[in-house]
Amino acid sequence: MGLNFTGTGAAYYPRLGSNAAFFVKNNHLFMIDCGESTFRKMEARDEIRTCDKITVFITHLHADHIGSLGSFASYCLSVLQKRITVIAQDDTVVEILKLMGVPADMYDFTTDYTQIFEDGLHVEAVPVKHASDMKCCGFLIRDEDETIYFSADASELSDDILQQFKQGKIQVIYHDCTFLTKESPSHCSLKRLCEYIPPEMRNRVYCMHFGGDFMSQIKEAGFQVVTSV
Repeated sequence: MGLNFTGTGAAYYPRLGSNAAFFVKNNHLFMIDCGESTFRKMEARDEIRTCDKITVFITHLHADHIGSLGSFASYCLSVLQKRITVIAQDDTVVEILKLMGVPADMYDFTTDYTQIFEDGLHVEAVPVKHASDMKCCGFLIRDEDETIYFSADASELSDDILQQFKQGKIQVIYHDCTFLTKESPSHCSLKRLCEYIPPEMRNRVYCMHFGGDFMSQIKEAGFQVVTSV
């Protein structure tokens, strides 16, 4: 259940595109966030045309994570005749889309992440430390084969997630690695990830949301690096 990324950059490093991911299960396209560059990348892909259903999970409301959601929802309905489902922690995103000219009757919206999707696919929202003025979450994504953790924008890796990873209950982690060494209340650094993850387990941790070009240092430390499709 590996994730595909349409962008891997942080808000202030747009040359890598807005950090966003997707996967397909049983002809159902699942997207994580829809930032400023995401619609352009997804419009060029076959999945939005071949999949019967499209669901977008929103981690938080910063522009680099929802910046093209309005255009994407409108395009899917108006051009592809597909009504997408948007899942977010609260209904603030509904008002934002309305201000973008995308009324609530153009898509389906829910705050319920707990539903079972395709063949036992479960998605659980996990609160993360990122911004003090809005709700932010990562996701535990489980199916019959494995469990992955997607941190979204997060300055810390919680002890609960880390212990599940060490115990083998979580097989793969995708984690914010915006900085090389900078300490930040909003984003994680490679230095901090090295403190969390033992060297022998780093090959199962994929770094994302880069704020600069330090991929060689990430690989040298033993971590994986996500790349855009």
